[in-house]
Amino acid sequence: MARAKPTPAAGTFESELAGLITTRDNLRARQTALVSELEQAVARRREVLIQGSDAAATAEAERTCRDVEGTAAGIADALAQVERRIGITEDKIEDARIAGEREAAAATLERDGKAIDAAAERVRQAVAALAAAQAGLAGAITVTAAPHFGKHDFGGRRSGEAPEVVAAYLTGHMIATALPGLDVSEAMRKISSGGWTDRRLIEPTEHELPTKALLTDPMREAAAQVRVGEASPTLPRFHRPEPDFAPKVSNVQVYVLQPFRYGTGEGRMPAIVTTVVSTVPAPVAERAIAAGLASEVEPPNLASLHARRPAAITGVNVFAFHDLGFDLADWKAEESARRRAAWLVEQDREAA
Repeated sequence: MARAKPTPAAGTFESELAGLITTRDNLRARQTALVSELEQAVARRREVLIQGSDAAATAEAERTCRDVEGTAAGIADALAQVERRIGITEDKIEDARIAGEREAAAATLERDGKAIDAAAERVRQAVAALAAAQAGLAGAITVTAAPHFGKHDFGGRRSGEAPEVVAAYLTGHMIATALPGLDVSEAMRKISSGGWTDRRLIEPTEHELPTKALLTDPMREAAAQVRVGEASPTLPRFHRPEPDFAPKVSNVQVYVLQPFRYGTGEGRMPAIVTTVVSTVPAPVAERAIAAGLASEVEPPNLASLHARRPAAITGVNVFAFHDLGFDLADWKAEESARRRAAWLVEQDREAA
């Protein structure tokens, strides 16, 4: 979602808040200073009364105390008023921020709607051109050309189809190839063995521009709801379902120069490879060849290997064989995690 830009009103509120905070700080400093002034005035009055000074000195001490106390009360009142105004201004700033977010969300929906409308219009024009091309294709397939079309499918061999049926099939095949996300189907037809083939319908709409009716009009309604506060400015996103990241491991043939073992998962017995000509998972073969335990090409001493090594080794502890230091289950898990991480990065890149 687009970041909300500060509005002129929000900037004014920020300046007003800064001024109020400065005023509050000054009042607090003055209030702190008055505490000392009041203590001095009270002490002065106490000494005048103790010393029994004349009436003028006593009156002056009393007036000083009252002045300081009055000033302190005035500052406390002003400070309370400033605190109230700070709260009001902070509320205005928050309201302006929320309004900015809502406006940004609504603008995003409207912007995307316009972009979709423009792109949909290009698709509409392309479909119109496709329809014209389809008619030309049907006209180009003559009655003498149509019999040469044949295809094996669940309904039997295609032969004897009319030119327009052949043209429709070829166009549908092109669409299905170019746009694999679409479910393309043919019209229901009778098959030679009796009965009818099934079809999957692509439901049409009566609207001339279905994208507006089905997508961008609801987007505009959502934009209006966001703008007036009836919907959240946090727009929903689509999250693509995760595919199966497990690697498909092929098997390859190797010549085993020395028997070896490899892991098959935690808590499971390792697999042993002893037969001179063995078929093993490709990752296992790569590591065995790199370790000098196997070869992908026939070794010159193949006959000697067969003679010295029986087809089956029995009575030997599995852990006595050379450890390849490789666990196939762990490799599959790591490869799946790597593919998933790469896929997630790609999804984030597309969502940005």
